[in-house]
Amino acid sequence: MKCRIVTKSLIGVLFPTLLFWMNVTTAQSQSMPVEQNIDSTKIVPGSPIKYQHFGNVKRMRRIPGQAGSTCLRGRGKNHLTVLVPENNPVLTTVGQPKLFFYLPKTTKTSVLGFEFFVEDAAQKVIYQKKYKVNQKSGIFSLDLPADKNQRLLEVSQEYNWYLTVICNRADRSLDLVVGGIIKQIVPDKKLTDKLKKASPRERAALYAANGIWYDSLTILAQLRRQRPNDAALQTDWQSLLDSVKLGNIVPEPLLGELEIE
Repeated sequence: MKCRIVTKSLIGVLFPTLLFWMNVTTAQSQSMPVEQNIDSTKIVPGSPIKYQHFGNVKRMRRIPGQAGSTCLRGRGKNHLTVLVPENNPVLTTVGQPKLFFYLPKTTKTSVLGFEFFVEDAAQKVIYQKKYKVNQKSGIFSLDLPADKNQRLLEVSQEYNWYLTVICNRADRSLDLVVGGIIKQIVPDKKLTDKLKKASPRERAALYAANGIWYDSLTILAQLRRQRPNDAALQTDWQSLLDSVKLGNIVPEPLLGELEIE
């Protein structure tokens, strides 16, 4: 796998910043079987879509700390925010998930760029991409990895990921950092059978009720882009984000993918 690796010196500079925002252990959890045996909760048609957490309680900060915060500051009450639950790891069933972020409007005069990277269990950076400064405020996504032909995640393994906002290239300790822990799992047969028979909206509800956040959020985001005036989908979006205490992000527009440098 070819990827540009962050140098040890840069990680050394960023490490104090990572400690500032993230209150999680670096030790990985005990190995788990490939099949994730989680409750296949029955979904009542039309019932609110709500996320139910399954797993441990590793905590994270979904917004950056205050160090260097003048570099990226929203005009309103919302600041850079990761659209994930507060507890980790956050689950997906796919090897190439989408990650979602709310980003305030930025300009090159205050923000120099965004950098995304992933660490494996040995804390080795295995993936890295740079993204351009956006000119609009709203919810952006990125594919992990950006190259659909590149394999990155291994089933049942946990990976730390970070999105850094570059404020000063001469002093990377001023970077704003958000991130989390992602884990790919294989649903149990009962849930898999239900998913095969479900509509897209029902799949989003099933994933959410079984603690599989990324899949649920991605489906709902796709449906909202296809039908932006659908009141029922707007209600689903509200319910899902409310269930992870992100109701303040609900009114923000979905703006598509971050652009790679």
